[in-house]
Amino acid sequence: MRMVYTSAPPDVFYPARERLLRKLDRWARKRRRPIDLFVIEELLEHRWSAGDGLLGRWQPEDLEETLLDWFPRRVTLPPDEWAEVVPSMVALVDFLFEQDLADRRCADRHLLHGLLDKIAAPFEDAMADQSRYGLAKFWTMRMLAEGVDPTDQVAAERFIADLHAGRIAVNQAVLNRVMANHLHAEDSDRHPPLPLVAVPDDDTLRELAAGSVTVRRLEELVRWLGDGRTLTTTGRLRLSDARELVVLLDTGDVVDPVIGDRMFKTRSSDELYGLAVLVAWARATRVVRVVKGQLVPVKSAAKTLADPLALARRAFDGLFELGKAVCGSGWAESVLRWRFDDAVFAVMMALLFARKPMPVDELRQLAYQVACDELGFEPGTEEQERGWRQLADNDTDRLIDQLARLGAVEKDGDVVGLTALGVGLLAGHLREQGVAVPTLDQLLEEVAEVVVATATSSPAETAAVLMRAWCARNSATASAELRALAKRTDDPEHRRLALSYA
Repeated sequence: MRMVYTSAPPDVFYPARERLLRKLDRWARKRRRPIDLFVIEELLEHRWSAGDGLLGRWQPEDLEETLLDWFPRRVTLPPDEWAEVVPSMVALVDFLFEQDLADRRCADRHLLHGLLDKIAAPFEDAMADQSRYGLAKFWTMRMLAEGVDPTDQVAAERFIADLHAGRIAVNQAVLNRVMANHLHAEDSDRHPPLPLVAVPDDDTLRELAAGSVTVRRLEELVRWLGDGRTLTTTGRLRLSDARELVVLLDTGDVVDPVIGDRMFKTRSSDELYGLAVLVAWARATRVVRVVKGQLVPVKSAAKTLADPLALARRAFDGLFELGKAVCGSGWAESVLRWRFDDAVFAVMMALLFARKPMPVDELRQLAYQVACDELGFEPGTEEQERGWRQLADNDTDRLIDQLARLGAVEKDGDVVGLTALGVGLLAGHLREQGVAVPTLDQLLEEVAEVVVATATSSPAETAAVLMRAWCARNSATASAELRALAKRTDDPEHRRLALSYA
């Protein structure tokens, strides 16, 4: 059985959970162990949806959180079934150890038994405490108390009408507490757990960053500035300087473009899109600034400029501020310009969770929806929707192009994938926000299945580095662990990779 489902999609997790439940049911029947499969179903779903997805690894605090918070808040069970919950969890613990499904970093079986024995009484108290309920559970339990089947639409509508008419009494103090629980849960459950990803070490990331087009252009722009260059009275690069930079930095801009038999005179450096974005990016990266009408290097950024990785990290953080530069402005602005930072984050996180290239159309839809949601924006008519969506799609394409120039993503036809440098830059950004992201060194201490699950969802080069490093670190046991995993798992990709390194 596969036991690692960190950030696995629903179509992978749910069938696997059913297979595990069937196996558990057969095991319990043979041993005449009482077990409530609904309880185990909820327990496993909680570990997948709100935890780390490691179904074979449990610590006492995991069980305590599940029994004293998750079940009272979210799981609807009649009181006469509460006594079956803890014995069912005891049976699950025994099943995991007897079937060799508990991994070596799982707490000792007797330690888990001790916690479950101690928590049985507090669990029933928690289940009886309505102030611990979530909002959905509160109303479901209230309906059941009134003899109403929540799945009966007619009966449920009648209950709601009676409630509004004041014919059903509700303890307002308890309801206020439940509402507070609901709002707290929405806030704490907003971000799903990060997938297990192999973040390359800094030396590898530095080498990749040195090959970034944007990093190279930023370095060359600062060198070109020297002590500084005078700007126009409107704060733009002078056109003569812009002409020089377009060639030096290879921005792809065309000065005085010719269309058909007509030349269109370039009158301002702002008309040179690639260069304008780069200068805005340099300012957001804090390697240049405007002082007394001149664009000058930031002296304190010299150390950053000497380190490609440090510069790439600053550039990635600066990208979030470039909505105006990347999307442009005018009467036909898209919603992405206003919520560009949210679009950048959504695109990068979607690629991280997908762990494989995504169609550009899906990223366009995601960026548009995120921007609209953040703004509370609803276009209105079908024609308006098409117009706003087209503008947003164009800007999403521009965003993807900038990420590709930085080296964070790779575009191949109509699909986009996160690069190893992109993983490293996003991981660094998340850590700055206080989000824990596993490192390669941490993964080297992990069990075989976690490492194999990470490798199968990583780019081929990253997967190879991870597997070779893990086998070297665990040379005495790696082969045996991988063979055992290949024998146990029901995931063909995991089996293939395990055997190839065993």
